[in-house]
Amino acid sequence: MSDKYVSDDPVHLYPETSIHMLPGDVLYSHKTALSSIVVGHAGIIGEDFRIYHVNRWPSYGHGDSMPIYLSRHKKGEKLTILRHPNKEEARNAARWAKQHKEQVNAYQYTRNLRNLQQNYCSKFVWQAFYFGNDGKVDLATTKIKQSTDLNPRRYIMPAQIYRGLQRIGAFANVLYRA
Repeated sequence: MSDKYVSDDPVHLYPETSIHMLPGDVLYSHKTALSSIVVGHAGIIGEDFRIYHVNRWPSYGHGDSMPIYLSRHKKGEKLTILRHPNKEEARNAARWAKQHKEQVNAYQYTRNLRNLQQNYCSKFVWQAFYFGNDGKVDLATTKIKQSTDLNPRRYIMPAQIYRGLQRIGAFANVLYRA
């Protein structure tokens, strides 16, 4: 067997599927629960296969393993797997999310898209793609002009993230219970 086929990395699959996890994938839940004020929640898969997201529980910016992430969701809750068509841009977003999650210090719905400190789940995922790719990827089609819109103000709702990426599969949270 050639060395190019040998890897120390385990294969990462989404629960109850044969779908490979890729850095930059987004998990979207259709929830209304304590961890989300609005319908829906979004988290991004990191290069380390942790799920980076923001919710109202301190420390606000989280990097959860799949079991911990699923423990925040109800048993039977549907999670949709979303994917950006460009793997490098998705990886850039994953890298940005891991590097910036610690900067979130309040779970708050703000319209200032440059503000990292006051944040919420869908805004954080949007920021990961936008700022992780130097303003070239706008999942919510907010039409921000990098050179002219120095203080963009818009809300980014989870449904916008859902519509801005390709749906590649889904699974029900059958393994864990919140």
